[in-house]
Amino acid sequence: MDKIFEEIFNYVKDLEIIDTHEHLPTFENKREKDTDVLKEYLTHYFNRDLISAGLKFDDYQKVINNKVSIKKRWDLVEPYWEAARNTGYGRALDISAKALYGVEEINRSTIECLNEVFMDSLKPGHFKKVLYEKSKIKISLLDNKDWKFGYDKNFFRSVYRLDNFICPISVDDIEQIEKESATKICSLEDWLEICQMMLDQALNLGAVVLKSILAYQRTLKFERVSKNEAENEFNEILKVRHSLKWANQGIMVGKKFQDYMMHFILRLANKRNLTFQVHTGLQEGNGNIIYNSDPSLMSNLFLEYPNVDFDIFHIGYPYQQILSILAKIFPNVFIDMCWAHIISPTASINALIEYIDSVPINKISAFGGDYRFVDGVYGHQYLARFNVSKSLARKVKDGVFDIEKAKEISRMLFYDNPFRIFKLIDKIY
Repeated sequence: MDKIFEEIFNYVKDLEIIDTHEHLPTFENKREKDTDVLKEYLTHYFNRDLISAGLKFDDYQKVINNKVSIKKRWDLVEPYWEAARNTGYGRALDISAKALYGVEEINRSTIECLNEVFMDSLKPGHFKKVLYEKSKIKISLLDNKDWKFGYDKNFFRSVYRLDNFICPISVDDIEQIEKESATKICSLEDWLEICQMMLDQALNLGAVVLKSILAYQRTLKFERVSKNEAENEFNEILKVRHSLKWANQGIMVGKKFQDYMMHFILRLANKRNLTFQVHTGLQEGNGNIIYNSDPSLMSNLFLEYPNVDFDIFHIGYPYQQILSILAKIFPNVFIDMCWAHIISPTASINALIEYIDSVPINKISAFGGDYRFVDGVYGHQYLARFNVSKSLARKVKDGVFDIEKAKEISRMLFYDNPFRIFKLIDKIY
């Protein structure tokens, strides 16, 4: 192993870090118990690589059916697993299996043994082992819709989404908001008042940051439109509420209404000094419209809301170079490497090498696990530490800075920067 990399990596491996983004259960006791290692490990990410490799969706459903012997299910998934194990998703699972269960590699000869030790992890204490003892994560920002009913503050701080106010997609969305707010929605003005009220309630319950994932369903270009234009589109929904078909219909709110609501919510964020996390780049799943998620589409928002800090997710992959320019020229744009290290380890290494050349180093957060199951977090944070160490070692070899400076930068990336960007002072200790 290269001596420069080795010294940096040995330092980085021991750093306590802040995890900028997770989807884990709010409490360990809410973790799915009717499961096994294949069912849990294939609930997120690697299942998409398997399907991309050719696994049919019906066969995938058979693979995650834990009522069938794990050996039979492995026979079905093995060709696709072997084709995809080199991806970041696959490598993270092998890393986790080795570190958490002593299994060198997930394969035909180890899957049954791995499952036996995995089932023991369903006992209390596994979250502490993975997140705190093994991963050295001080705190994780949690995006889970159930957080309002409580969450484990030993591990998490909460993230709040207002996307359902921007782009409701069903009658249920509206009726759920009415239920939570105890208010009948009769106008756009009601909608706006409830949006503000529910945001403040979330902040009082402990939310520390806002987040949007609308790039999954629409373009990130949010034009400035008049309130009257938005109201006209909103009224198109409400005017048929008396119809017998109301309860069974989907909703298609107009783009002008959606655009107006994004600007309204950013005004709320501006007044409350909230950081705004935004999903950009690759959408999780097996198919979407990638150019909807180009972070440069938000340039007008960066300009119009200079006091709102925008935390741009996933290095915008595959728009990571565009994000480099955005973070360079906009003081309120920050780079978040969450998810990126398992999307493409090499792209993450190369992106950070370029970011160090082009972007102030205090604008980058190095890690967010972005997993729905806890074991994946370990493998991801290991890859993140490895990748960051690779990038920093390259800069040391190029003479940009020395090893001690590289160590200082690594702490900034993994802890100091997210601590400051998400305004976590008085919210951790």
